[in-house]
Amino acid sequence: MSNIKRASIYIIMFISLLVSVFYGFQKQGYHEDEYYTYYSSNRSLGLYEPDRQWQDRQTILDEFVVKDGEGFNYGLVKLVQSWDVHPPVYYMIFHTLCSFVPGTFTKWTGIITNLIAFVISFLALSALMNRLGVPYYVKIMTLVFWGINPATISSNMLIRMYAWLTAAVFLCAYTHVRVMQEYDRYKNRVKDFIVKLMLPVMAVSYVGFLIQYFYIFFFVSIGFSLAVWMFFYKKDVYNTLIYVVSCAVSLGLAVLTYPASVHHMFGGYRGSDAAGSLFDIKNSLVRLSFFIGLLNDYVFAGGLIIAALLLVMAIMALMIKNKKHKKIKQEAVLLTIGTLGYFVLTAKSALLVGSASNRYEMPIYGLIILLLFWDIYYVFDAAESKTYLYAFTAAMAAFLLKGLIYDGNVLFLYKEDVAKIEYAKDNKDSVAVVMYNPATAYNVWRLTDELLEYDKVFYMNEENLEPLTDTSVIGAEKIILYVADEDCQEQAIENLTNACHNIETKTYISGEDMWTTYELR
Repeated sequence: MSNIKRASIYIIMFISLLVSVFYGFQKQGYHEDEYYTYYSSNRSLGLYEPDRQWQDRQTILDEFVVKDGEGFNYGLVKLVQSWDVHPPVYYMIFHTLCSFVPGTFTKWTGIITNLIAFVISFLALSALMNRLGVPYYVKIMTLVFWGINPATISSNMLIRMYAWLTAAVFLCAYTHVRVMQEYDRYKNRVKDFIVKLMLPVMAVSYVGFLIQYFYIFFFVSIGFSLAVWMFFYKKDVYNTLIYVVSCAVSLGLAVLTYPASVHHMFGGYRGSDAAGSLFDIKNSLVRLSFFIGLLNDYVFAGGLIIAALLLVMAIMALMIKNKKHKKIKQEAVLLTIGTLGYFVLTAKSALLVGSASNRYEMPIYGLIILLLFWDIYYVFDAAESKTYLYAFTAAMAAFLLKGLIYDGNVLFLYKEDVAKIEYAKDNKDSVAVVMYNPATAYNVWRLTDELLEYDKVFYMNEENLEPLTDTSVIGAEKIILYVADEDCQEQAIENLTNACHNIETKTYISGEDMWTTYELR
């Protein structure tokens, strides 16, 4: 690759980073799972919700930031994750960045963590295309369309592990393609086969498994394809066994490093739910349709059907001209099976939570874009239909801009939270009361960005209808009330207002998932 072409790759990466930073400035709130990222990575004593007691701002803040002297505590991070349903590596990376800015709760620690993963993913995708011999035109199209795609930016905005899972998937794809390409060179040199080909696969898979368990879907899909190729096409039983054993050892070491993973996958609430959905044949069509719809809407801005039609037109042109499509590379088949396997298995087992479900498939969106663009390029090229190729490029550019600007498909920005946070800031000197549902008390953290605007907050269990006695509350002239959805919600509010001497009216301010805000005067 010439220096100019190499420079163009880095320019695209730099522009893509700038676009993500631009959207980072627009991110105003957090998904509830993002709060969990901060909490489970940096917690101190543990979140708790007292009843009829005050909790000051610092006590709340301490559970979402690294306190002075408590940084780089990876043992605690690992322990906390073992109590839940996730592997620890992403949280350790995030905790590391938070440890450099103790006492600071900011979106930028999460976004920067993701942008580091984005750079790794970008370079891995570029290296993968180099190995595959992808034409420069396709490479530029793929990197631009993926780098500034709303789905990719959304992944960078979501302070969860999916940007890092993307990096692991891309590296897994690269190492497996490398095994296929360099197989003949090392097949008769066992030591080199293990050291130069197997160890990179093992290292990536060890880390990938400990980033997110969905990594297994891609690893197994592409790994099965490679093993079949080695066993049946190359008729190499010995090296096939070495590959299978190497994969088993890498996963076995990951489990030994993190024994809680076994319970997470087979006994935890998410593992049990995912397994039940995975093996339920009846839900297949609904789930696949749902995730294909997300792919069409959020990656292609509704243009996936256009790409498919252009591909059909090019194939028809080939047939009319009596020309054949170039022979499909074995590596492309390998990559296609890995990508398709991940998409189907993830669609079968992931949570269905509207547009937020994009996060589960984001790790292979870049590979889908690559495979689609690559195939269309070769079909158009074989058909000598440059006009179709340029039309396709223009159409994809238009749909990319449509998704970014017109559709506003970048997720996890929560611009709607601005008004709620500003309201809390404007009323920071008022009495703030949080009435929580004791069955789901942990959902209080969904209010974190609002509660941190107050010097202190008064907590109340909604099911406790004993008369209120706290003088600061019952004597307040104005109360900002955050009340959880619960059957006895109205009774709890009435119990509060009856106890307060100066409260006569209740005004609805805003509502969000599981919570409603009122102003009492």
